[in-house]
Amino acid sequence: MTIAFLAYPKCSLWSLIGSFEMFQKTCRMAEVYSQKFRVKQTCSLITVSSTHERKIVGSYGNFFEADSTIYDIKRPDILVIPGFDRDIAGILSDTKMVEKILEFYNQGTDIATVCTGSFILAATGLLDNKTATTHWVYAREFVNRFPKTELMIDRMLIDHDRICMSGGASSFQNLMIYLVEKYMSKELAIFMSKVLLIDNDRFLQSPYTVFNGQKTHGDEPVLLAQQIIEERVDEFISIDELAQKSNMSKRNFLRRFKHATGDTPFVYMQRTKVEAAKTLMEDSHNQLIEIAMQTGYDDFSSFRKTFKKHTGLTPQEYRKKYTYRQAN
Repeated sequence: MTIAFLAYPKCSLWSLIGSFEMFQKTCRMAEVYSQKFRVKQTCSLITVSSTHERKIVGSYGNFFEADSTIYDIKRPDILVIPGFDRDIAGILSDTKMVEKILEFYNQGTDIATVCTGSFILAATGLLDNKTATTHWVYAREFVNRFPKTELMIDRMLIDHDRICMSGGASSFQNLMIYLVEKYMSKELAIFMSKVLLIDNDRFLQSPYTVFNGQKTHGDEPVLLAQQIIEERVDEFISIDELAQKSNMSKRNFLRRFKHATGDTPFVYMQRTKVEAAKTLMEDSHNQLIEIAMQTGYDDFSSFRKTFKKHTGLTPQEYRKKYTYRQAN
């Protein structure tokens, strides 16, 4: 089994090299403990450039020299596509790379994408009428570019048999462990998660999401309403008041707000309050019930339910996860 790791200009070398070296170590362990782990198939690894030159420059100006190029190798069994941090339009303008990926897939290559690598895969059309995931920061951009794909932004991993995707940034670790289990051995995957100290129970991205609101839409009355919601996070503001302050009818306000932000005003209010509560949990030692009241909730059970809905964690679980402690 040949696994090729794709290096393309402005890709994240962290996810490229990290993925590659995780499989290097895994293959080495499979050899050392060959009597312990009965793998379905052994693997050979190769890094390939998306250009006709082996050298590329990554996201932050660092150079990387691949073993070969996608134009000079036989069809790999698996192609791993890392993510990127910037210049979506520029990266997707490399139509030859996109076409080659599609050609590999049609010839039998399985595809695995890390983080924003799913943008490149979606550009091939292979995700049309399928679900997908990507980094939560780029969720709106993904939806706008690929309306035929259902984005499940909370999902850390998605598997469509011959296509696998992971969510944001460090989730490449979870994806590589998943691929080890899928193509090599479940026992080996469990062993490697222990060796590499990888929590293999990360299923959702929502605990890591930071809500910043959608402010690039240019609709001034909606921007005003967003500002009011964010400034008065300790109360629930009526839709009638927001519509009045925006100089719109209630019906028109609801329509424009949803179109501009992607959320209803009520959901936007909830998400703003949850984000404020997260910050208070991280930066203060206030009781959770006090934090609930500071964000407009008199009923703690309602606060807890809303918090878990938007983060995937209870307030207690979130505070435990994100309260930093001294090493000693």
